[in-house]
Amino acid sequence: MRRLEQRFNKGVVKYRLIEDGDKILIALSGGKDSLALLELLARRSRILKPKFTVIAVHVGMTNIPYQSDLEYLKGYSEDLGVPFVHYETFFDPSTDTRKSPCFLCSWTRRKALFDIAKRHGCNKIALGPRSVCTRSPTGRSSNNRQPYYGC
Repeated sequence: MRRLEQRFNKGVVKYRLIEDGDKILIALSGGKDSLALLELLARRSRILKPKFTVIAVHVGMTNIPYQSDLEYLKGYSEDLGVPFVHYETFFDPSTDTRKSPCFLCSWTRRKALFDIAKRHGCNKIALGPRSVCTRSPTGRSSNNRQPYYGC
């Protein structure tokens, strides 16, 4: 983790990804990528400059049959000093039959993240490289794998 943290900090500084006063929403899926990103940002937020805050958000889809260990995600976030928000939503696959259910799920989650970010005053969203609904039945990635998006 130390080498990863060094590279992470170097990238943050080199590309000025974080600025004073930022409030960053982390999309927390529960996978190793999003958990590592949460830990890296939580550690970085304790450094004096730049001063920023972090909030972890898990978006659950009520019409998709999967389970997330919400107690674990909440405990992990809070142990790092990061507030945790769980938000539930759903999508209706019959609304647009031209789009795959994976696309609709991903789009709905992403929209929820932007809405939550706005509601909590976040100006940036941090996504792991495989966040949201990233694997379709064909195995292709459904996002562009960029870790930061400004709101």
